[in-house]
Amino acid sequence: MQQEKTVTATFKDTSQPVLMIRGKPVNPWLVLISLVFGFFMSLLDITIVNIAIPSIQSSLNTNLTTVTWVLNAYSLVFAILLVTMGRFADQYGRKRLFMLGMIIFSLGSLLCALSPTMASLTGWPAINWLISFRAFQAIGAAALNPVSLAIIIAVFPRERRGAAIGVWGALSGLAAAAGPVLGGFLVQNFDWRWIFFVNLPFCIIGLIMVAIFVPETREPGTSKKLDPLGLLTLSIAIFCLVLGIIQGNDWGWTSIPILSLFAGALVAMILFFIVESRVSEPIVDFSLFKIRSFSASSVAIFLFGIAIQGAFLLLVLYFIDAQGYTQLDAAYAIIPIPLASFVVSVFSGAFSQRISPRVSGIAGMALLAIGFFALATLNVNATWLDTTWRGIIIGAGMGLCFQSFPNMALSEIPRAKLGVGSGVFNTFRQIGFVLGVAILISLFVGQIQTNVQKATTNSIQIVQNNTSIPAQFHQPIIKGLQSAGSNANSNQIQPQSIDLTQFAQFAPPQFREQARASLKVLGDQIAAEFKNAVLSAFTATWIAAGMFALLGLVGAFFTRMPKHTAAPPVEGSEPLEEVDIPAVL
Repeated sequence: MQQEKTVTATFKDTSQPVLMIRGKPVNPWLVLISLVFGFFMSLLDITIVNIAIPSIQSSLNTNLTTVTWVLNAYSLVFAILLVTMGRFADQYGRKRLFMLGMIIFSLGSLLCALSPTMASLTGWPAINWLISFRAFQAIGAAALNPVSLAIIIAVFPRERRGAAIGVWGALSGLAAAAGPVLGGFLVQNFDWRWIFFVNLPFCIIGLIMVAIFVPETREPGTSKKLDPLGLLTLSIAIFCLVLGIIQGNDWGWTSIPILSLFAGALVAMILFFIVESRVSEPIVDFSLFKIRSFSASSVAIFLFGIAIQGAFLLLVLYFIDAQGYTQLDAAYAIIPIPLASFVVSVFSGAFSQRISPRVSGIAGMALLAIGFFALATLNVNATWLDTTWRGIIIGAGMGLCFQSFPNMALSEIPRAKLGVGSGVFNTFRQIGFVLGVAILISLFVGQIQTNVQKATTNSIQIVQNNTSIPAQFHQPIIKGLQSAGSNANSNQIQPQSIDLTQFAQFAPPQFREQARASLKVLGDQIAAEFKNAVLSAFTATWIAAGMFALLGLVGAFFTRMPKHTAAPPVEGSEPLEEVDIPAVL
């Protein structure tokens, strides 16, 4: 009984820190800054790589489907290991695992930058080395995301968590804002390898800050048993599903390899549920899903991830390939999205005690849907301002979602399960990111191929119906269009200006100027057909992203936030007293 009173007093007295480090009270806000500084690397890396994808594709001479594996390999390994890393953090120490993750992440960044060098030494293509090293890099990143959130929940009292998570999301948004600009600058003035070199100084500073300011928060009573069969079956299921979606357009959706992958994903997922229901210490604690705030928030963040990640990459491609921006200009054009997310996260966190996270989550998903459907209304004459106000709506929705869903998801999780709970929640989000890239890129590539063929047919019809140029010009122009249409692929999707005026030299001298003018008009008409074809492919993907956001909006309505604001002790959890902190700190 006495212990229960002590626990309640510890949570309610927010002026006295629960944790100690080196004999001094822990400052939770310094803990937060240290963690975000470390987490900054993994988030910065995602946005930097997004902006560098066209440069990597061109430099390493690969296609769009292959180069997206630079994102997918990272996201896939990241998603697979999130739960495992969260569990290890609960078992062996969250601070320890966070620092180890930073070291692995930085080593992976260095190896990614050295991919061309490894290719020259071994003869294996540089794109294959890069994809492999991105997978290794993701092992470290998987320890940064869920563990940082678990530590924040552990060191902040309940009544201050909303503001803390709001600041965490806002600072993460600031990193996302810096990523495209920094990435665009590095790619345009140096080369794409510097987007990985830049991670190294952040690692050093982050490691120092975490070592000084962050306490250890492992749970002594947590079981150290592993669940290898659960990890294996879950990994196989995710891998088969994502690979099938990514390769569907190239291999054929009804081909034996694709159907086999989907069947493998289904079988592996069934085996995963069977294994998890029978082991004493499952990698995924299914009892967590009995908590409505956790399960509904996890589903909502999953749909949020599908809508956001692929659409954000496609927005980069839109500015570069459809609007003709340089990579640095595209970075500047994208900045309003993460900046809006940053500002909204700050205000959302500040008013978290007055505005229910459930309301914020619903509003965030609604804004995402509105923003994506607004993007789908862009035409070929759209200006930067036309795209910007739509992007601000999306960014505002992101800021609300980033602040509200983590807060709700972990609000009722027992303290001893914060790491694995955060890992499961972030796994839902990350699998959403993986599937978002896979689904939307596959849809985009399929639409490009279909639309270019249609544009070719329409252009041939335009040439055949044209009476302002000599008839002898029709056949060579049509042959050129047929050749371009048959060779169309996703390696080069940027609409090119079409110059037909060269044919004017074959006209009689007295008609050359008239022929040149007519050929220029015809070339502009054909170019407009292909530009509309590319834009239509982007439009289809943004409509799809908007539909996923609408589904997320439905999921957000099922979320809830506990009515209590004070923090009574959670059954099965123990307070983190100074005695739990190892003397080596």
